[in-house]
Amino acid sequence: MTLRRFSGRLAGQGLLCAILLLPAFGRAADPPKDTKWPTERTTAPDDVEELKALQERVKKVVDKCTPSTVGLIVTVGFTQGAGSGVIVSEDGLVLTAAHVITGEDPTGKPTPYEPGREIDIVLHDGKKVKAKTLGVNSDIDSGMVQITDKGPNDGKWPFLPVGKSADLKEGQWVVSLGHPGGPKTGRPPVARLGRVVNNTKDIVRTNCTLVGGDSGGPLFDLDGNVVGIHSRIGLTLNTNIHVPTEQFKAQWDKLVAGEVFGKVAKKQGAPPFLGVVFPEDEEDDAWITDEVETDTPAGKAGLKAGDTITKFDGNSVKSVKQFRELIQKKKAGDVVKLTVRRGTAMMTLSVTLGKK
Repeated sequence: MTLRRFSGRLAGQGLLCAILLLPAFGRAADPPKDTKWPTERTTAPDDVEELKALQERVKKVVDKCTPSTVGLIVTVGFTQGAGSGVIVSEDGLVLTAAHVITGEDPTGKPTPYEPGREIDIVLHDGKKVKAKTLGVNSDIDSGMVQITDKGPNDGKWPFLPVGKSADLKEGQWVVSLGHPGGPKTGRPPVARLGRVVNNTKDIVRTNCTLVGGDSGGPLFDLDGNVVGIHSRIGLTLNTNIHVPTEQFKAQWDKLVAGEVFGKVAKKQGAPPFLGVVFPEDEEDDAWITDEVETDTPAGKAGLKAGDTITKFDGNSVKSVKQFRELIQKKKAGDVVKLTVRRGTAMMTLSVTLGKK
């Protein structure tokens, strides 16, 4: 559901609420419903009571999960990077993304990664503690860190359970926590609500809004279980990819032991940016659902709301998923030719991809 549609729905629900709260003339108003939000529900709220129930459920998740959500400050050579993570054991084991802790040299090239690097962990209240890096799998972007300082509760750390990402359903509501832009003084981890767009054994895709600094942060189901780790931003800020917790579980002992898998990759550069909004359904046609801003690459090329992209550099595009796969092979600055259907007319437009 796009922000515009969701906002419209909320506006409509607000009007519905006003009507429902007005008692009929001459009789008392009905007592409020005792509404609870099922954590596995995959549909949107139908009325204001359900909206309040969802809000209350999300608040409980945020209150429960904030103390275990941390920031990471990683210094490699002359460069310093920031990311996020989550504590998943009482002895201070932290899950994060591989690219957060592997780092790169001043020229942008990946540095040879060795576990045991000392890093700083920023707690939710701003306090800093020491930690060391453990194993990584750069192919799936999973990484682990061990806090080396003692925890605040008789040496133990507040931690959260690792859930089953395989159980996530399309449309299920989830909560993202992290440090957008890196940890900020006086600001606890920031929460964002979204839904599962699709879920495979390799990735979880959601429409939770994420930005730089959120990488490595936790994705929670509405029971407060960690079900994913933020990996990379998709074509828009609300199309994001997370490492499923099942991928961590598959190599858990080896990551804890400091083993390194895959080719250690450099930090994710800015993905190629077109500036359009597609349907949330990955199997739907790649048609533009919202108005196109004039200062985006799409707007400058003449794309409009309602246009359907049918070819990308000569390759047929039959779904949103196919379009995403094709554009991810490009980089900012590349010029691509898009074949577009507008009503009954077909046209070809040249677009210079940008970056966020």
